[in-house]
Amino acid sequence: MPVYKDEQRKTWYCAFRYKDWTGATKQHKKRGFAKKSEATQYERDFLKKQSGSCDMAFGSMVELYMEDCKTRLRATTYEGKKYLIDSKVLPAFKDLPVNDITAATVRKWQNELLDDDAEYAPTYLKTINNQLSAIFNFAKRYYNLAINPAAVAGSIGKRNAEAMQFWTQDEFQLFAAAVSDKPASFAIFNTLFWTGMRSGELLALTLNDVNFEAKTISITKSYARVNCEDIISPPKTPKSRRVITAPDFLLDIQEEIR
Repeated sequence: MPVYKDEQRKTWYCAFRYKDWTGATKQHKKRGFAKKSEATQYERDFLKKQSGSCDMAFGSMVELYMEDCKTRLRATTYEGKKYLIDSKVLPAFKDLPVNDITAATVRKWQNELLDDDAEYAPTYLKTINNQLSAIFNFAKRYYNLAINPAAVAGSIGKRNAEAMQFWTQDEFQLFAAAVSDKPASFAIFNTLFWTGMRSGELLALTLNDVNFEAKTISITKSYARVNCEDIISPPKTPKSRRVITAPDFLLDIQEEIR
């Protein structure tokens, strides 16, 4: 293994050649390993990723999966997926070879989630499990994994949440009265309640989106903050792009803060 000691930094590094997906030979170097074994393991995992072998570590497969997802998902969706995988999936599977993970391994992980003191909601449990299954499906489709052990283990949780709790009109009016001395807050919460728009859609609104003559509000974009960066993007789905008819009293409220 081409692993070397960096005498100046007192760390280890690896330098080696590999063939990329086009067949071209390239050189790769990685520094900063505290132990020789860590540098050796890094090289081994890197070459397995390049070869497409499913005996690579699960963590390496996740890196390939997330790299594929990054160009296909909204930034907010990607970050949500990344957080869930990093916090709920990788701690259990990161160092295991992908093709050594069995349905029994997955069932044990599922049982730990079900017994967790956090008492996750059924819909959240299903979302976590679906993420694991998606990674194995990716490995099956593109890296020749024989079976998806998460599919064999079966699902957990529920697809549909319990009935949502909504404020009645009287309950909202009590709340609105409590913030009536704060014009901006009063306008924000009234807009959310009477239009049903998402919070990100509201945060992206500008005066150009409100047509006081036609009495409409146009939803054409959404706001999110990802990694300390403000992002304005299209609405969550194509159907989310819409024009909402606004009642006169709501337009009057918005008029006051123009």
